[in-house]
Amino acid sequence: MPKHFSGELLLAVLLAAAGGYVLVRTPAIVVPPSAAVAGPRLFPYLVGGLLVLIAVLLAVQVLRGRAAPPEEGEDVDPSRRTDWRAMLVVIVLFAAHALLIEPIGWPLAATVLFAGTAAALGARRWPVILVSSFALAIGLWAVFVFGLGAYLPGGPFQMWT
Repeated sequence: MPKHFSGELLLAVLLAAAGGYVLVRTPAIVVPPSAAVAGPRLFPYLVGGLLVLIAVLLAVQVLRGRAAPPEEGEDVDPSRRTDWRAMLVVIVLFAAHALLIEPIGWPLAATVLFAGTAAALGARRWPVILVSSFALAIGLWAVFVFGLGAYLPGGPFQMWT
């Protein structure tokens, strides 16, 4: 079996494990009596089921010999070293995001995360970075709060909810 087959089978196993975990843990989600028809268990069941389905389909394809060809790395420079500094900055930004959600609200914490990640990965057009990060954060917050009825602290934008 070629080397990339084993990697694809490993991916199928990991996808199946993640999907199985989601499906096993979903019944533990407490459903309030006021929940609509599509309660809080719907999306976890969908995601878990899709993960397992994709894992099975991938494993079948690989075992039939239809694995994807190995990546040629056309846009990857194998001689270039991993940018550990950028990776560390992104990890710190995720931690900062988690810590900042309550005190400043999700939209501003996400703006810091998005803008910081863009900068860590090499973006330098600060006005574009800040405006697009803020617009994405506000848009995502609005979808979750107004569209899905989820609670995300709004910080200074809480008055809109």
